[in-house]
Amino acid sequence: MRHGRASARGRRGDRDLRGVRVASGVTRIAVDAPPDAAPELAWLRRAQELGVPIAPMAIVTEAVERDFYRLAQLEPRVLGHFASVDPRDPDEDDLEDLVPDVAAWVLDAALLVEVVEGFYEAQTGLSPRVRVRRSGADGVVAIRGRPALVAVKRTWAAAWTPAAVAARLAAGGGWMPRPAPVLVHDADLRPDADAASAASAALGRDVDAWCDARGRLARLALR
Repeated sequence: MRHGRASARGRRGDRDLRGVRVASGVTRIAVDAPPDAAPELAWLRRAQELGVPIAPMAIVTEAVERDFYRLAQLEPRVLGHFASVDPRDPDEDDLEDLVPDVAAWVLDAALLVEVVEGFYEAQTGLSPRVRVRRSGADGVVAIRGRPALVAVKRTWAAAWTPAAVAARLAAGGGWMPRPAPVLVHDADLRPDADAASAASAALGRDVDAWCDARGRLARLALR
């Protein structure tokens, strides 16, 4: 993975590092995502507001992914790459041949230095093994630091499989994926009935909950 040079250094606010958000305390998370884009994050934020302890986590916002595509000029490259393919009725063989190229572009394109530095800083305090995932997904386990950063890019690249592209086109979403946040938190979570009961009572919805070793909520799913 290449690290690109930043055109200008971003102003570092209170733990807001070029779109990589990190808890400023062990029970706070910062979320920059509309609820319909990341429903699990919206529920975690609501649980936090109602006093449910939330595990520390770093959140790579959708803005980071959007800027990554823009700076790498991936959209015009993608449109040119698929110029001969009808998005309304794509040939499976064409997708099998062409889509892997885009996944390789995503993995090879550079990230801004500020994003890389912010991501590393955002992991401070997390365990050596972290889980990198989309909202509502299992994700993958990686070692904190550079391997976790590679896992973020692989999460983005997962939108570029023939099956994922075919599903996106069938839903009318076009060639480009919709940017969405990526969560990074401790890898070792356990289902927690007590936390599920507390979160369900606070949210007024039945949920399943997974907590870190200190009993702080890191993942939930509506039943």
